[in-house]
Amino acid sequence: MTSTELASMLSRFAEIEGRHPRILIAAASHDEERLLKSVATLFADGGFDVDISPPVSDEISIARQVIDCDADILALIRLKAEGDDRVRVADLISSLDAQGAQHVQFGIIGNPDDPARDTVDFVFDAAHFATGDIGGLMRFLLLIEENRMEAGATVPL
Repeated sequence: MTSTELASMLSRFAEIEGRHPRILIAAASHDEERLLKSVATLFADGGFDVDISPPVSDEISIARQVIDCDADILALIRLKAEGDDRVRVADLISSLDAQGAQHVQFGIIGNPDDPARDTVDFVFDAAHFATGDIGGLMRFLLLIEENRMEAGATVPL
């Protein structure tokens, strides 16, 4: 994806929604904090409005922050599967549902074989962030948002 194509998709989103797409990024454990900052920077540089969940956040506070910041997307940085995570995927999904945030895309950035991959909207391999290659993820997320905004549209993957 070229930067021109990404800019066009961002403009289309802004035209429909009246603002840029907003992503909230949270870390599942302290181990992911450094990657969280890199991911946030790449999304901000790509034209997204970015919010970062505080380091001591639990599932309930992350779900509340999703609502408070009017996020379209929630990305949980999770390199290991449920090891010493302070944020559990199943509990976060329950908290999002309790807050009425079912419309928010929720996914994991980390291990592409994450066992929770069937319960979230997307899983993206964290290895792509080492090269700054997140154009594919941005395109995918924008296409899903466009699909949600324009009834009847299909998302080409």
